[in-house]
Amino acid sequence: MRVQPGAGVPFMLITRIALCLMIAAGAATVAHADYYDSPRELDVMGPYTQAASGMVFPETVAGFERTGIVRYNSEGTDESADYLLDVAGKEIGISVYVYPVPADLGTELAKVLPQADLIGALSMLVEQLFADEEQGIVEVHSGAQLLDEGDISFSQHAVEYPGNAATFRYNEEFFGRVAKVRSQLYLYPMVAKQWMVKYRVTYPDGLDSQAQVDAFMHALPWTIRGLK
Repeated sequence: MRVQPGAGVPFMLITRIALCLMIAAGAATVAHADYYDSPRELDVMGPYTQAASGMVFPETVAGFERTGIVRYNSEGTDESADYLLDVAGKEIGISVYVYPVPADLGTELAKVLPQADLIGALSMLVEQLFADEEQGIVEVHSGAQLLDEGDISFSQHAVEYPGNAATFRYNEEFFGRVAKVRSQLYLYPMVAKQWMVKYRVTYPDGLDSQAQVDAFMHALPWTIRGLK
């Protein structure tokens, strides 16, 4: 069972975290790049490297073809790659996003909180970041149903990275027709201390796609600078 952000956390700790977030938000207005009004498609051939993070997006991954690279801000720190498995009866779309932890909040928390409180504070922060992602899906897709959610982990470079996952169901145009689809959200925060790695997986409701999704994820290494 997932704990709601703030549950069981002392009031004084919550107050200190709130103050930290206010400080970080102020810093963000100076440090963050400008976001485009509309995301920009990049014209890319061959493997693409996100310059800011070092993440490499190949043209093909485990049978999935890359169909686009999208940049969301002026500095290229927030980008995604779209991949598609176009096989009859196994149509699956996967988008991979790499973007900064908002205002480097983990560092800001470490500055103002004692070590004994830091783990609890970071857990609260991670829960809130994931809740924001879930809320974004519900706002964009009217009638979206949350089917399940939970904690996960992912191994990269012999290190287990904790994350969160959720599965939604809603109606959406997919492969040229409106149909009921399942959409999986995977979020791994604090990668190399400053990056978020997110996967959005979409496939027809009722399709058993987990083997293909797992194969894709394990075939796409994280090349983000700073990882061990």
